Amino acid sequence: MQRSVRVVPWSPLLATGSVALAALAWRDRFPAGVASHVGPDGVVDAVASVGAFAAAALAVGAGLTLLWGLLARDVRRNPAGLRLVATAATGSAALLAAGAGALLATSLDRGTLLGEPAPRWLLPLVLVALGGGSLLGWALARGPAPAEARQSPPPDAPRVELPEGTRAVWTRVVVAPPVLAGAVVLAGLGVALAVVAGPTAGVPALVVAAALAPTASVRVTVDHTGVSARPTLLPRPRVHVPLTRVVRAGRSDVRARKLGGWGLRVRGERTAVLLRSGEALDLELADGSRFLVTVDDAATAAALVNTLAERSRVC
Repeated sequence: MQRSVRVVPWSPLLATGSVALAALAWRDRFPAGVASHVGPDGVVDAVASVGAFAAAALAVGAGLTLLWGLLARDVRRNPAGLRLVATAATGSAALLAAGAGALLATSLDRGTLLGEPAPRWLLPLVLVALGGGSLLGWALARGPAPAEARQSPPPDAPRVELPEGTRAVWTRVVVAPPVLAGAVVLAGLGVALAVVAGPTAGVPALVVAAALAPTASVRVTVDHTGVSARPTLLPRPRVHVPLTRVVRAGRSDVRARKLGGWGLRVRGERTAVLLRSGEALDLELADGSRFLVTVDDAATAAALVNTLAERSRVC
């Protein structure tokens, strides 16, 4: 396991520990306690004592640290999985630090808190912290160049007949109706909350809907550069596996629930893009990990990957 990834799972506890220490050190500056929750209308609707606030922060940080640590251990032989864990760990740490820190700042030297409006910069700060922290984890977990396969796919691996000098491209679009329906429902809920409870009330639902929408449809492509999977309507984010990393490609049947559900999933040595259960393109990689993506006609895609990978090594 990379050294940086061994350290990163501790980041949520370090973040919340810092916030808890700050709260206890400034105990005398919170005469009305500490704001512990802001409602959808942007008004403080719950207040905790300094001790309870610090204890809750530490408990949440410890819980997330345990979670990310267990996940990092589970995917320790999967470089892509380790990088995703690092991204999630530092993103959650930054989110906790920014959110809890902002609540502390809001509560400083305040005689009353309940029913008072929270600062308008609270939500933008949390979102920026989440994005910045995630990018930091992604950068910290960048490891050495992935291992490359030195030999052609084994003789029993499926192949397609492709005339010498011919370039081929295979592509399919996969749609996940439940994910698309969920994005539409959340978007409608966000708009309804914004109308009924105030402009900021629907922001969380709209943000989640915006995050879900691109993952409802994915285009899978096989060409001379490798295998890529990206949202149908957007160029990024994209998962790309170069041919140089592929030991063998095949077709597998997968069940989404066994790998954690729909979306980008990491389980042990497997990284998967799952929009449904069923047939999937299954790539065995040189570092011992595997990449799977659910797609129709996966057998043809696998045969083309093996053919192109063999050609790239002969040349």
